[in-house]
This record gives sequence, C-alpha cells and structure tokens, in this order.
Amino acid sequence: MLEETVTFLGGVIFGFLSGLLPGLHSNTIISMLAASGIDGDALAIIIISLYPVHLVTSFIPSIFFGIPESSSVVAVLPGQRMVRQGKGIEALKTILLSSILAAFISASLLQLSIDAFPLVYGFISPHLKYILLGISLLLLLKSRSPLLSFLVFISSGLLGHYSLNSGMEDPFLPLFSGMFAVSAILAYRKSRMPEQKEGQTGTRFIKFSLLGVLLGFLADLIPGVGSPSQVAAFASIFFPLNTLGFLAAISSISVSEAVFSLATSASIGKSRIGATAWLSQSTDISENLFFLVSAFLFSMAIAVAVIYLLRKQISRIASLDFSVMNLVLGLYLFTITFILDGFSGILVLSLGGMLGWATIRLGVERITLMGAIIVPTLLLLFRIFL
Repeated sequence: MLEETVTFLGGVIFGFLSGLLPGLHSNTIISMLAASGIDGDALAIIIISLYPVHLVTSFIPSIFFGIPESSSVVAVLPGQRMVRQGKGIEALKTILLSSILAAFISASLLQLSIDAFPLVYGFISPHLKYILLGISLLLLLKSRSPLLSFLVFISSGLLGHYSLNSGMEDPFLPLFSGMFAVSAILAYRKSRMPEQKEGQTGTRFIKFSLLGVLLGFLADLIPGVGSPSQVAAFASIFFPLNTLGFLAAISSISVSEAVFSLATSASIGKSRIGATAWLSQSTDISENLFFLVSAFLFSMAIAVAVIYLLRKQISRIASLDFSVMNLVLGLYLFTITFILDGFSGILVLSLGGMLGWATIRLGVERITLMGAIIVPTLLLLFRIFL
C-alpha cells in the first residue's frame, strides 16, 4: 500500500511539472517511464495520477504566459484578456471549479457512455467529414472579415500540415507557441498589468461546464477531431470567446474527454488521447475501471486544491515586468523547440509567430488560427494528400 501511495504521489508531481513547463508533455514523461522498464501496474498508477494534474495545471501558462499546449490553446484568448482586466484569479477559479465539476459529472455518466458510445459512433463516423467542413465554413462566415479569416485559416492550416507531417518530436509545441506566444511577444506594448483581484465566480459557469461535458463526450467519438481546442473552436460559433463561459467550456471539455476516453477504450477499443493509449498497454481498463476513475478523481481533487490554495501567489506572475519576461519566454521557447524539434521546429515557430502577429495586426479573430489542426484533419478525412 505504501509503495502504491508513493507511486501515486510521484505521478501527481510529474503532472505538475509537465503542466507548468511547456515542452515537457505528459506523453513524453510517460514514454520515458515506459522505456525505463517500469512495472506495468506502477506505470498505470503514474499515468492515472499524472494526467488529470497535467490537464488542470497546463492552463496556468496558457492564461498568464500565453504559452499553450494542444488541449488548452484556445484558453489563451479569454484568459489573457481577463488578466489584462485584473481578473486572472477569477479566470483560474472558473477553470478549477469547472474541471472538478466536469470530472465528477463525467464519472457519474461513465456506465451510460459505455453503452452509448458504440451506437453514437456508428451513426456519426460516416458523415464526419461533411459535418467538420460545414462547421468550419460557418466559423469563417461568422467572423468580422470572412475573406481575411479564410486566408489566415488556410495559411495556418498549411503550416499545421507541414508541422504535423515533418516528423518532429513535438509538432504542437512550435506550432501553437509560435502562433499564440511568440506573436503576443512581437505585438507586446509595455503597460502595467492591474492587480489581480479575487472576484466572484458564482454559478454562471455551471451551464457552460455541462455543455463542455457533452462536447467532451462527442470529442471522444470523432476520429481526428478529438482535440479539446478543435471542439472549443467550433463551440465559439455559439458563444463569444471573451466570456468566463468559454473558459468553463474548454476546461470541462479537456477533463470530460479524458474521463470518457476510459469508456471508449473499454467499449469500442479506441483510445483518443495518448495517456489512455499508454494506460491500455499497462493494464486492463475494463477490469480496473472503478479504480482508475477513482484515482483520476482523487488526483484531480489534489490538483484543484493545491492550485486554489496558491491562486494569489500564482496571480502575481501578472505583475512581473513583461519586457524582461518576454525576453526570457522567447529564449526559452526557441531553446526548448530547438532541443526537441531542431531547425524544423525553429522554422515552424518563426513562421507561426509571424502569422500570429499578422492576425493581430489585421484584427482577425485569433480563433481562426485553429485552422492549423482543422485543415490537416479535413485533408485526412477527404483523403487529400499534399
């Protein structure tokens, strides 16, 4: 029992590290541990304790630094806006409350989802490419400037296609960091950030969190469109990006997708996220489903509690001198990109930075940059090979 507890806590620590340090992805840590020959049961405990902590913690650099990973990239947009308004703590609390709510709701619906997944998957799968194309067109038509949005959408899509097919170790790191973090550094104008106040979260987020759970359920059913950021990008058609509701939705999508991925693995043999794929190789998910879900919820509760208790200290990041901080962030991103992805990564990071900067200057909605993963998915579904 003591050994399992220590292993579990080790996974929690790894989750905090991978969430806070862009480039140190949870899948990277898991693959390194698997390669080390660690016992299968121990690896399963580490994975199920690491991943929920990683999910919640990864929103911190997205909100306060603008450095996203694939699951939290669209949180950059409303998150940074709220920090500039002195509402960084409120944004963080919304994400924490939505995450824990989504985790428990998804867990309560797990058995129902196991029964429903085979039926819904069979219905959606043949029509997926047309659904995705239609929603993409609607996303562009609802923008302020459809023509400019289309150009940004296609440009980011071509860059994403190159990045995802370049053989890089972590193609998402330079792609998203360039378009969102480097571009923000290039467009930065020195100004004093307001003090981050506590704010009242209330219950406004609940309906958006429930919507996020539903979208997380659907995300696990759709091959090639499972990224929470892709799903949230389409959801932005129905409610604005600058709301707390959007943060509640994206965090709920991320968490519920992770919980429901256990159900898809158990019911249709599909693992939509890397952590679940590794988990299925380490243990029988169907036989150990109750233990795995319980461990997931406990780990999630630890992460939420720790971040909530440290929320004021975390929010002080916003008061730092970003003239210096941007230089440090830029150097870090270029260094970690070169280490992981070499010159190809630097090329994608630079081009992504210029494209993101142009998007800001042109006044195009930055959600349009999600073409970076939507266009490659459409090419794959329509079997168009460039």
